[in-house]
Amino acid sequence: MKKAILDRIEDGKAVFLLEPDNTEWLVEKTMLDDAIKEGDVVTISDTNEISKQPQETEDMKKRIAEKLEKLRGKN
Repeated sequence: MKKAILDRIEDGKAVFLLEPDNTEWLVEKTMLDDAIKEGDVVTISDTNEISKQPQETEDMKKRIAEKLEKLRGKN
């Protein structure tokens, strides 16, 4: 099982960044559940089934927001 983040959707393709090295993995947008949006953390099974991970997505967004707040505070 792999973990990835949906980076963007372009030209009908979903572009995921695979952890840990941010390798790009492309799949047809039609393969995605409509609930999966850009910035979401997902797991990808050995059979390429893509499952949204809502808690991990929320945790990641909180960490990013905290880092931005710290950066803004330094200016």
